[in-house]
Amino acid sequence: MAPIAPRLAYISLLVVILSVGLSCSSPDGAEVTGAPTKAAPIPTPTPINPQAALDRSGTAMAGLDTFHFRLEHSTGGTPLAQNLIITSTDGYVARPDRLSLEFTGSFGNFAMRGKLITIGDETFITNPLNDEWQVLQDQVSPLAFFDPAQGISRMMSQVTGPTILDIHAKEIHIGGQLPASALSPLFGATAGGIIDVELTIDLRNSYLTKVVLDGRITETELDGIVRTIVLDQFNQPTKIEPPL
Repeated sequence: MAPIAPRLAYISLLVVILSVGLSCSSPDGAEVTGAPTKAAPIPTPTPINPQAALDRSGTAMAGLDTFHFRLEHSTGGTPLAQNLIITSTDGYVARPDRLSLEFTGSFGNFAMRGKLITIGDETFITNPLNDEWQVLQDQVSPLAFFDPAQGISRMMSQVTGPTILDIHAKEIHIGGQLPASALSPLFGATAGGIIDVELTIDLRNSYLTKVVLDGRITETELDGIVRTIVLDQFNQPTKIEPPL
């Protein structure tokens, strides 16, 4: 038989353990947690006003010194100068009056691929036959027809009925309508009327990164044309110099 003293010590230890356990439990065995902790309220996201987002983006884009853009057409093309139609282009804009383009399109009845640089009132274009640079003589500056900087600013300020189409973590998609006349700095003489527009804006800096223009803008194009403009490389160093 075990000595009484050690057994008493063992029993005392059990009593202490049970007492501690019972003090942490309710009579029916449920855990006692004390006073309930009030959950922290979840903040309600502030709704984004699409018009305010457009206004902020317009201000941000107007403050840019340089940007890169790509323009593509589902069908047809955009007049860049007399008899010169572009179907796709990749270029850089440096304010106030410098433009550099690589484009595909047509000159009269001939398909062509070329480059164009405009600095102020002086314009240079590559000869489609030998790819050599030459001065575009006696022509209105393409900036009078195709001015991405001015065109984007006007477009942003004239969107009507803006609605939010989608919101991602870093960008917002806004749909609306636009008078074709607002796009004359981008596409020359317009046909009038209204087209549908979808704009993608980077929520981190309010820069416009993509525009989809759905509808007929110029007199000579067919109905159903869709243009897509992608913009990037904002305020990146860009050197546009005369090639001659």
